[in-house]
Amino acid sequence: MTTLTDLADINYAAVTAAAAARLPLAGLWHSPLMFGRPWERHAGLSAEQMRRRPLPALFALAFVTALAGAFVLALLLGRDAGLATGALAGLLTGLGVAAGALLSSMAFEARPPRLIAIDAGFHTTVFTVTGAVLGAW
Repeated sequence: MTTLTDLADINYAAVTAAAAARLPLAGLWHSPLMFGRPWERHAGLSAEQMRRRPLPALFALAFVTALAGAFVLALLLGRDAGLATGALAGLLTGLGVAAGALLSSMAFEARPPRLIAIDAGFHTTVFTVTGAVLGAW
C-alpha cells in the first residue's frame, strides 16, 4: 500500500469545490425531476414533515459530511490522480464503502429496497463526482 497524501499536499480548494458540488446534486437527485417523490414515499415522509425540516441545519450537516468525504478521498488519491482515476476511485468508494454500508444498515432496518437503491445510488454518484473533481483539479 502506498502512503496517504501529506496534509500539506492536499488541494483544499478542490476539496471544498468537490464538497460544494454535493448540494446541487442532492437538490436535483431529490427533486420531483428525479427521485424526490419515491424517496419521500419510501422514507415515510409526508409533505408536511418535509416542510418542517430544519433546512439550514441539514444543509450545514450535508456540507460538513461532504467535506469529510472529499478530504478522505483526497488523502487517498493524491494530487495528480487525473479525472478518470479520480472518478473511478470515487465510484469504487461509493459502491464499496458508502452504498455497502447503507445497504447493510438499511436492510437491517427493513427499509424498502427502492429507498435503499435511491440512497445508495445518490451516495455512489456523489463520491464519483467528488473523485472526478479532485482528480481533475
